[in-house]
This record gives sequence, structure tokens and C-alpha cells, in this order.
Amino acid sequence: MSILVSTNKEDLENINNDYIDKNKNFFVIDATLAQGMTSLSTGAFLSAFALYLGASYVVVGLLNALIPLAQILQIPATFLVERYPKRKFIALFSLTLSRVAILLCGLIPLFFIKSQVLPIFFVLYIIYVSSANIGGCAFSTWFRDFFNPDTFYQVLTQRFIFATLLGAIASFVGALGLEFIKNNYSQYMLFGYSGVFILAGILGLGSSIAIHNIRDLMSHFNEQTNSPLQSNSFWKPFKESLENVYFRRTMAFCIIWNAIFNFANPFLPVFLMKRIGYSLLLIICLTVLNQFANVVSFSFWKKFSIRYGNRSLLYLCIPIFFATVISCFISAELKNDIVQWYLILFLHIVSGICVAGINLCLTNLIFSTTPRGKATAPLALNSSLNGLVAGIAPILAGYVAEYGTLFQISSNTYFHFLRTPLQFFFAPTIQITGLDMVMIISGIIGICSVIAIHLLIPTHISSLPPYSPSQE
Repeated sequence: MSILVSTNKEDLENINNDYIDKNKNFFVIDATLAQGMTSLSTGAFLSAFALYLGASYVVVGLLNALIPLAQILQIPATFLVERYPKRKFIALFSLTLSRVAILLCGLIPLFFIKSQVLPIFFVLYIIYVSSANIGGCAFSTWFRDFFNPDTFYQVLTQRFIFATLLGAIASFVGALGLEFIKNNYSQYMLFGYSGVFILAGILGLGSSIAIHNIRDLMSHFNEQTNSPLQSNSFWKPFKESLENVYFRRTMAFCIIWNAIFNFANPFLPVFLMKRIGYSLLLIICLTVLNQFANVVSFSFWKKFSIRYGNRSLLYLCIPIFFATVISCFISAELKNDIVQWYLILFLHIVSGICVAGINLCLTNLIFSTTPRGKATAPLALNSSLNGLVAGIAPILAGYVAEYGTLFQISSNTYFHFLRTPLQFFFAPTIQITGLDMVMIISGIIGICSVIAIHLLIPTHISSLPPYSPSQE
């Protein structure tokens, strides 16, 4: 079976199937180890470390915003990727530089006092996310063009499942270690966070080794083909991507989803820590449960999307997901700790199931509306624009969380009609803080975003016609 994008069938027939299977395995190993690194260097660990170093909510939002904002670099990186055909080399060099940077983030506390760690960490984190996105641009188009559609989605599914599982395991181990240090050696918490980021760097370098071991069977053929950027202007591939009506509409919906999702999601661990009082270990356990629900439901959603279409799946998952976001605010006001725990547990399971369906739909739509062999520009454009809005969202949320705490609203004045019939479950006074406002705003706007599904998402992904630059 041919898996390479090439018109020279005689050359392709000589490819050893053993190398094909090994390459598939290395692609899965790469994603698995990379996700372990990402789980330990983002999300709850990043927010908790920043709060431990004395960062404000605005700084926490800014740190979380660096990850998606750096995706803007994928547009200029496209020029490098298309001009220089050795995509594996670009991906390997940039991703390895990124992993070294996150390893150094873990080494900072070993050489500097606590007050000096945050500024240096911030600079290294910028290098980490920037290099990762340059390498990710080269890797995405290399991976996209490496396989035929059947093999591609098979490997994509395996990468997703194994990566999510290791991400969950790494998160649990990291949180368990930090909780142990907090309870027994609290004076060494800074070194505990150091160990988490060092482990992240080691896993990342392991991912780079997996990429290095992938036999670049495409390089010979890529060097013989003309890149769109070698014969046309730099902006022409991006313009052609936007002329594809299906890609344009799908990308617009992805932008809406990422903006609303990233307004609340980076602050969910902060909400659980500061508003409800959960420990980092408990939050990571909830995150692991969320990811487990994500993995288990993936195959079901895949069958569902094939049978009923992507729009039907989005209509189902998006309002339920954002209802769980609003419910986080409700859970914080429950006075019964047992009821509160079971509600939060239930919300994490449901949200994980819904996110699996949403991500499956959006991944299918983006790759299906991307021209095979010309994927660099549209994928970079999609990542950059989504990264821009996903980067702005947590910064805005950080301001809401930081300064919204100055305006607490008592239920005695505004929510008396709700408090009276529900006083058995809720505290006598309901106070809305800035963190509450983040969840409420995201939830309400997210539910309203269902309207965009009808306007932007194609009815059936399988019915999409072949890409043509003149499509309108």
C-alpha cells in the first residue's frame, strides 16, 4: 500500500513495509511523549507554579496565553517550511530547542532564589512555546502529507488515544509528587515544581528522539517537487486557502470555539484551588478523569459522526459542555461538601466526553477541507488565527478574575427569589467573584454559539467536494 505523496509509483513500490510500520509506531511514540511533556508544563501545573511564585491572575492569564499566541509564528514559519524541503530537519531542530527550553525552566529553581524565578521562567517559556510552534508548523504538514487518508486517520486516532493516556498518567504522577512534598517537606515545594518541569523536558526530548528515528521517506520526493512558495508569492497559498469556502467557514467556527473555550479553561484549575479550596492533587485527579472520559468516548463519537454527521454532534456537545462551565459557579455555592464533590466529579466526566466529540469534529473538518500536498499554508493560517483569539481570551479572563473580585454581589439583594426555595443546598449568601464571572460569561456565550454551527459547519464532511481555489 502506498502511503507517500508521489506520482512515481515505481519508486513507491520499492519502499520496505517494515519501515512503514516502524514510522507509524514512532509517530505514535512521538505524540505520546510530547503529550506527557505538555501535560506537565501547561494547565494546572503552570497555573499552580505561577501562583506559588506570587503571580497575579493577570500574569497567570498571560502565561496561559503565550501558548496559543505563539501559534501566530506559524505564518512566517510557513515560508521557511515551503522554501526548505527538509521538513523533518526543521521540525526536529525547532522542537528539540523547545524541549531544551522547558528542561531549563525546571533547572531555574536549582540556581536562583524564589523571587528571581518567575522573570527567567517567563523568558524561557516564551522560547519554549515559540520554538514549538515553528517546529509544529513543519511537523503538521510533514505528518499530513506522509500518509494516505485511511492510514492517516488510523495513525491520528492512535496518537490521540496513547497521548491522552500518558498525559493523564504523567499528570497524576506529577501531582502526587507535589502533594507528597507539600505535606511532608513544604519548604522544598519550589524544588518539587522544578522536578515536574525537568520530567516534562525529559519526556519532550524522548519525543524528539522518536522523530529522529522516523525514516524520512518523503525527502527525496519533496526535493523534486516545486513548493507553492517557490513559484508564487508568499501570500498566494494563504489567499487560496481563504477562497475555499468550506475551509474558511470551518476555520471561523474553530476561532469562535477557541475564543470561548480558552476564556474559561485556563482558569478552571485556579477556580477549583482558590474558589472551592481543592488541592493540586485533587484537581489533577479530576483532570485525569476528564481525559479518561475523553478517550473512552472517542470511538463512540467517531461512529456517531459517521452516522449523523459533524453538525449533529456539535449541536449535542457544545451546549452541554458550556452548561457544565456555568455549573462550576453553581457548585461553588453549594454548602454541602459531599453534594458539591459529586457534582464537580460529574461535570468533569461530562465535559471530557463533550470535548472529545467537539475536537473530533473540528479535526475532521479542518483536515478534510485542507488540500493534500498543499497543507502547510491552510494549517498554519488556521493555527495562527485560532492561536491569536485563544491567546487574547485568557488575558481578558485574567483581568475579569483579578478586578472582578472587587465587586462582590450579595444574594440578599439580587438573588433572594433563588435563595429561598434552594436554601437547603446553597449558602445563605451568594457572592459572585471575578472567577465566578469568568465561568458565567464563558458559559452563556458558549451556549449562544450554537447558532454559528448552522451558519458555518457543512452538513456532512463526506460530501465535501474536492478543493478548488475558485470555490465560492
